Amino acid sequence: MPKKLVSLATAAIAVALLAGCSSGGSGGSSDSSASATPKATKTAAAQSQKEACAQLEDEFRSFVASQTSASAPADPKARAAVVSELNERLDAALPDIGNTTVKTAFSDFNKAAKDYASALTSTGSADSTESKQAQTDVQSALKEVSAACPA
Repeated sequence: MPKKLVSLATAAIAVALLAGCSSGGSGGSSDSSASATPKATKTAAAQSQKEACAQLEDEFRSFVASQTSASAPADPKARAAVVSELNERLDAALPDIGNTTVKTAFSDFNKAAKDYASALTSTGSADSTESKQAQTDVQSALKEVSAACPA
């Protein structure tokens, strides 16, 4: 299941952030049966990395399934809105994650994505230096997520 998480996270990035710039986007994200409702979680001390990854995988699957396009909007402000939707979902899901390693990785990813949305909004361009740096930061944070939820 962690391998699916990386695939879904990459698909979410492709949909929300990179608009075809990512070479790892997954086309296999058509599982629309995923629930948007968070699962009950174990206490922080008892939740394994695998359980935490699975819980966040469900959130990514739900997000990807809710998107009507396989690529991000060309308009930077519309793209920022999609990223903000992902941020809202992660903001809602992260308090229920008890595993510190996974929570930290996804919190860092979420912060990087928020910075990307902010850069898109403030500059009005996906090609600005600020937006490109923020996009690089998102890609680095995704590597942290991959390390926390290895295949």
